[in-house]
Amino acid sequence: MAQGSAKRSYLSAPERRAEIVAAAARIGIEEGLERITLRSVAEKVGVRPGLINHYFPEAESLVAQAFSHTAEQEHELLFAHEPGDAPLARVAHLLRHNFSEQSLDVSRLWLNARNLSRYNGALRHTVTEQETLNRTLLTELIELGASAGDFRIERPAEESALLILILLDALSGYANEELSEISPLVVPLIYTAAERELGLPPGALVEHTG
Repeated sequence: MAQGSAKRSYLSAPERRAEIVAAAARIGIEEGLERITLRSVAEKVGVRPGLINHYFPEAESLVAQAFSHTAEQEHELLFAHEPGDAPLARVAHLLRHNFSEQSLDVSRLWLNARNLSRYNGALRHTVTEQETLNRTLLTELIELGASAGDFRIERPAEESALLILILLDALSGYANEELSEISPLVVPLIYTAAERELGLPPGALVEHTG
């Protein structure tokens, strides 16, 4: 038996499950969520399909877990910050990451997930869960900025968060186009709208994108 196969055989159940989900997530990013099957994941991991079926008897559940895996990694990037980072700098980071080429594949995955969720109940639940988490985290960040006097919002923080996320979703709607073509038109509009929503002077968020 090859050394890699031997190592795989001794994975604990949680480690094996995590390996399967990570492999499925890679397929989702590279080929689309609809290409995640027990067989395709088995080939990716290097095991028999029966083993995948042992952990995920239904492919729908594995698709939902794969999407959740990528979405949670994206949350960590979007809301990453150092101790002492001001709310203004943290919102600027969130916007900057959304506008980066790095986020393009994830934007496409979100489009893919929302479409497929019409036919996959487990995925629909997961998409809703991840959307709620994004809204909650941004709401908390806006509330923190308002309390510190960085933001001057005129409506509940959750409504401001929802508006900003809707604007970002509008940009992700172009993820299947060349982002470089649409970004110069849309990105300045989103910055302007977000600054207005948070009671910031024009250019305040852009100045913190370096």
